Amino acid sequence: MAALYACTKCHQRFSFEALSQGQQLCKECRIAHPIVKCTYCRTEFQQESKTNTICKKCAQNVKLYGTPKPCQYCNVIAAFIGNKCQRCTNSEKKYGPPLSCEQCKQQCAFDRKDDRKKVDGKLLCWLCTLSYKRVLQKTKEQRKHLSSSSRTSLQEKEQFSRLSSGSHYNSQKTLSTSSIQNEIPKKKPKFEAISANGDSFSPDLALDSPGTDHFVIIAQLKEEVATLKKMLHQKDQMILEKEKKITELKADLQYQESQMRAKMNQMEKTHKEVMEQLQDRGIKLPRQLGRGPSSFIPVEEILQEGTERAQRQLFIEAFVSTGRVGNITMVMGLHPEYLASFWKTQYLLLHLDGPLPYHKRHYIAIMAAARHQCSYLVGFHVAEFLKVGGNPGWLQGLHCAPQKLRNLNEINKILAHRPWLITKEHIEALLKTGENSWSLAELIQALVLLTHYHSLASFVFGCGINLETDQEGGHAFQPPSPRSCDSSPASEDGVSGSSGRDAMQEVEVLMARMKLLQECQLEEEGVTQEEMETRFELEKTESLLVAPSVDIAEHTLPPNVLCFVEDPEFGYKDFTRKGEQAPPTFRAQDYSWEDHGYSLINRLYPDMGQLLDEKFQVVYNLTYNTIAMHSGVDTTMLRRAIWNYVHCVFGIRYDDYDYGEVNQLLERSLKVYIKTVACYPERATKRMYTHFWRRFKHSEKVHVNLLLLEARMQAALLYALRAITRYMT
Repeated sequence: MAALYACTKCHQRFSFEALSQGQQLCKECRIAHPIVKCTYCRTEFQQESKTNTICKKCAQNVKLYGTPKPCQYCNVIAAFIGNKCQRCTNSEKKYGPPLSCEQCKQQCAFDRKDDRKKVDGKLLCWLCTLSYKRVLQKTKEQRKHLSSSSRTSLQEKEQFSRLSSGSHYNSQKTLSTSSIQNEIPKKKPKFEAISANGDSFSPDLALDSPGTDHFVIIAQLKEEVATLKKMLHQKDQMILEKEKKITELKADLQYQESQMRAKMNQMEKTHKEVMEQLQDRGIKLPRQLGRGPSSFIPVEEILQEGTERAQRQLFIEAFVSTGRVGNITMVMGLHPEYLASFWKTQYLLLHLDGPLPYHKRHYIAIMAAARHQCSYLVGFHVAEFLKVGGNPGWLQGLHCAPQKLRNLNEINKILAHRPWLITKEHIEALLKTGENSWSLAELIQALVLLTHYHSLASFVFGCGINLETDQEGGHAFQPPSPRSCDSSPASEDGVSGSSGRDAMQEVEVLMARMKLLQECQLEEEGVTQEEMETRFELEKTESLLVAPSVDIAEHTLPPNVLCFVEDPEFGYKDFTRKGEQAPPTFRAQDYSWEDHGYSLINRLYPDMGQLLDEKFQVVYNLTYNTIAMHSGVDTTMLRRAIWNYVHCVFGIRYDDYDYGEVNQLLERSLKVYIKTVACYPERATKRMYTHFWRRFKHSEKVHVNLLLLEARMQAALLYALRAITRYMT
């Protein structure tokens, strides 16, 4: 009796020939569980059910790391950790950087330095290798089938010829030569065919020739080409229709823009006429408290004529998408490159898919802005919260919010004022199992939201952003005064008379110091680590003496902000305090954004790590090579001093940076402004803004505020991500 073998799926016994090779499946199981390709890694696997489209390995990775991204080399959607899939990562370690594939021309083929492992001598990537092997296998099967059918047809011909020679020999013999010649032309058109080069050939000869299988393949390929051409034509038609639609929409947008501009010009003209009529009648008019987007920056400089096209385009996009061009957008628009990067990050945070529902994102933004008493951001996100369907009852105060959101209050308070106090215990308390627990993905998004809006509050106060006209208190006026309503611009900027000469001298001193430091860096052989640490400690200690004036009045929290704040007395305290033991210094070399923070956040919050990194890089490298009235200046040293000083006041030290540069490049008035805006922005005043860099352009001062925004956000994120890393390990 023949031996029977069990099917690996149904475990019924069959003969060895009835089971498939490799998988050892019976015919029914092969039909029920076909071999399919994984949606992500593209490897073949046995499908358990029709809805199962990914392999077990990818399913496990999705649970651990979430949806993968396309690999930066092969574009296979299998990059669960970082930007490369595991296959390309291992190949790169083993064979070096990828080369161009000879088939798909992508930079994803790895040279194994062994010609025997190449496919027909070609350097192909993994996907092209599989495709090439499938074509070869299909060709072999067709060739085998074609050769067997050819042999059958030849046997039938021989049998037919034997029968014909026996039974019809006499009749064939009696046929005349002329009759044979008359019959040949009638049969010839049926058997003749036209070859690819135009010559005629006989199918019988073609069947007997060794290259018959090529004609079959050529015919199949011609059919595929015809099908693809048809599809291409259809796609071309679709593209033409879409381009037509885009053109129509652009024309409509341009028409609406021109109509809006005409309407605005007419309203401005009417307003001017009404004001002139009132003045002619001798009526004194109240003066608007905040004119333009910022109370620190003249509106003429923000809305100057001849604005770059890129900036105008950004404003148009903002108006089309949100129905307004906000004051923050107007001020950030002085640096369009940064504004574009900022928008992408904020749009992903608030509007694209993520673990947190939209109304909770806006509520977290309200909580973050309220810690710094920022009425502008609180009011804006209260409106957005209601717009996306948030519960109005939550707006009565933090005590009315769900317990899960209230649990976030402690880490919100620490991140806003003393981020170095965050520990893994804070993370563990939020992630503990229970009804109000946070998932790791939700917590990461919440932390990014908190740090984003803490830092954005610094920008709002640092640039004196006015409330929008439709916000409460945004259209405020003060009673008319018997004095002139227009103060002198010169006195307001503090650069008139002798002050102007002093401001000019400050610029020249700064230029000279930058030049001297650059020369010293070239001549100095190298400073010891002990000396570098001493300079950092000295700068950290001196930062204690940098503080805003004590006579600054404390802001009274409005009720619509105070209701979202618990423990309002908790605020910033210097990292190093006299008579107290300072927490350990955060060494950037031990836990940096580039080596640790970026990869962690990109793994737990896809795409956010890339956008944050782009935003940090854009603002850090942003330069127009100008300082005040000087052009062609390398400002790298100055930008680095501002960035590192912000990190210094939050207790972060870079071992390879000489903190002696901070004292050389940052004057005391600038240090006061930086520390105030970064640590307690609600205390920032116009006097602080106007008293540093008095001869610099307003756009350069806005650049300082952008550096403060991003440096502060990165510092807080580093502390939070380090705590998460310690919790995970």
